[in-house]
Amino acid sequence: MEQSFPHLVSERLTLRRVVAEDAPVVLAGYSNPEVYRHMSVEYHSIEEVQVQLDWYESLWKGSLGTWWGICLNEDGTMIGNGGFHLWQQEHKSAELGYWILPKHQRQGYASEAIRLMCHHAFTQMGLHRIEAVVEVDNQASGSLLNKNGFTLEGTRRECEWKNNTFIDLQIWSRLSYEAIP
Repeated sequence: MEQSFPHLVSERLTLRRVVAEDAPVVLAGYSNPEVYRHMSVEYHSIEEVQVQLDWYESLWKGSLGTWWGICLNEDGTMIGNGGFHLWQQEHKSAELGYWILPKHQRQGYASEAIRLMCHHAFTQMGLHRIEAVVEVDNQASGSLLNKNGFTLEGTRRECEWKNNTFIDLQIWSRLSYEAIP
């Protein structure tokens, strides 16, 4: 029997399983240059987005992570998504990722979602370490992680090929016993 998908609720947000009907919102994110500029993927059709939806489902079914739709409590509108992948159960670690549609950015939703996801990871998934990998020029994401108790560990220099150039990636982490500032 499949374990039930974790449904997380905060003051303004509900984090729930991403379903096929969410494809238009997922497409809105992954086709928006403001969102995909700092990601390794972009999609421009519902058919292409199906790859992402399948990946979300494979994370859950394969016990490799959990990915949520980030939705407003007031009307259920999905405004982004986020979660964990690269879950290494033996090492009690996973990588965090997230995005919020531009019209909902800078309103505290990403922080609220990160706090919910991290609480779940430390209390229900048994994680000791959460890691986030951020492009060096994505200062907004670095600030967001810093504000939510993550520590910048260092920079992997020219470690990823993107847009015909090598880019640097920052490694951020938070450990289970570290409090949110």
